Amino acid sequence: MATAVETGDGLKELEAELVRLANAQFESDAFKRLLGLKFNLERARMYVIQRTHWTVNRRECWAQVQSVAPMPIKHVIWEHERDELDGDPSIGKADHYTMNFQEGAAVGLKPEDFDRVGPSDGCLTCCYAWLHLARNSHWLSALAASSALELSNSDEILEGGAMSRRIGVKMRDEVGIPLKKQAVNVEHTEADVEHAHMMMDVASQYATRKAEQELILDGARRSWAIDRIWKGHLADLLAAIPE
Repeated sequence: MATAVETGDGLKELEAELVRLANAQFESDAFKRLLGLKFNLERARMYVIQRTHWTVNRRECWAQVQSVAPMPIKHVIWEHERDELDGDPSIGKADHYTMNFQEGAAVGLKPEDFDRVGPSDGCLTCCYAWLHLARNSHWLSALAASSALELSNSDEILEGGAMSRRIGVKMRDEVGIPLKKQAVNVEHTEADVEHAHMMMDVASQYATRKAEQELILDGARRSWAIDRIWKGHLADLLAAIPE
C-alpha cells in the first residue's frame, strides 16, 4: 500500500514541481523572444493562423489521450473537450476552433486565408511531436503532456499571467485590437484556469505512488520541451515579417 508520504506529501511535491516548471517556461529564451517581439498587424495575422493550426492539433492529441486512458478518465476528458468542440450554443458561445476565425476576422483574415497559408514547417513538426507523445506514452504521461500546456496557460499559477493574457495585451496595445474582439485569448485566459486543475484531480486518484508521479512529470517535461521549440519557432517566424 502507498504510504502517507507517497500520497499526500508526494502529491503536494508533484503539484509544486509542475507549478515551478510552468513558470520556468516564461524564463526560457524562446518565450522571452516571442513575448519581447513587437506585434504589428501582419505579425498578428501570422500568429493567429499558426495558433489555429496548433489548436486543431490539441484536439487530436486529447482524442489520442482519451483513447488510451481508463474509462473514468475518458469521461473526464470528454467533459474537458466538450466546451472546446461544441462551445455553448445556449449563450451563443462558439466552439474554440470557430473562435480562432472570429479572432482572425478582427485582424483582417478571411477563413480561406488559414488554408492558403497553412501550417508552417515548424508548426507541423511540433504538432507531430505532440501527437507522438500522446500515442506512444503511458496514459499518465500522455495526459500530462496535454495538460501541461494548460498549466502553462493558467492565470492562477503563472506569476506574470497566462500566455493568452500576455498575447492579448500585446495585440491590444501594439496592434490596436480590443480584448473584446480577441475571442480566443479572452476565453483561454479564463478556461485554462479550470482546465489546469484536471491534472491534479486525476493524480489524486491514479498517481499516489512515486513511480506514477514520475510518469506525470516526464510527460509534462517532454511537452514543455516541445513547447519551447514551438514558441521559438513562432518568434523566428514573426521576426521575419518586417515591423
